[in-house]
Amino acid sequence: MAKVGGGLRTIGVITKLDLMDEGTDAQDILENKLLLLHRGYIGVVNRSQKDIDGKKDIRAALAAERKFFLSHPGYRHIAERMGTPHLQKTLNQVNAEFKRITTINLQSKFFSSLDIHSTSLIDVYTKKGGVQGKKIKSIMLPITQSIDNSSQTAMAETVFGIFVIRHEGAEPGYDPENVGIILEGLEVLDELGNVSFAVAMMFALVYALNLSYPPELKFTFEALQKIMMELDGNRLSTKGQVLKTLLSRA
Repeated sequence: MAKVGGGLRTIGVITKLDLMDEGTDAQDILENKLLLLHRGYIGVVNRSQKDIDGKKDIRAALAAERKFFLSHPGYRHIAERMGTPHLQKTLNQVNAEFKRITTINLQSKFFSSLDIHSTSLIDVYTKKGGVQGKKIKSIMLPITQSIDNSSQTAMAETVFGIFVIRHEGAEPGYDPENVGIILEGLEVLDELGNVSFAVAMMFALVYALNLSYPPELKFTFEALQKIMMELDGNRLSTKGQVLKTLLSRA
């Protein structure tokens, strides 16, 4: 997170409010009275492992979240500013603000960059040999799998990522059942429709929450940000510059 009271884009997101001990709440934080943030705080209630195991769908989870805030004595007066839908609305506003400031529409820019670079990117990576090449080729193979306990565990252990849920047996080209974003094991956004839009929204999240990229994925996100999105593209690492050069030649 950015410094308290700092940037105009900083949003605080408080999760797991439903798990707090009886008689305690986060009212003062959610009312922005303790650690001041320009955009304040948004509370969300995520699906529990029990909900996931019981196949509780997103609509039911959102309804339960809404009921929680409306019925809680410490939160009912701010219920309209709480919940996952309000978080998504706020992030869309940040996306619009980002566009106004930089004249860049994150979603349109990412889609157009995919059209420009995807063929060259695939060509560059499929030419790589050795262990690294084999690993890349295995990742690029169409993969379908149903959500099981191991998948749920992997999602819970994911610090920063995008999840895609498909119906069991669905072909790779079929629309997914759900696409969303995970931060620190929690679904912070879902029902995003497709991976491309999820990537664009992930950048909005990074911008809104002032997050640092995971160290193990820093070059991946550098390529997305500086090559695909052309944001701060003049400051590339050596690896990023090599990739940019290869793409220009492909």
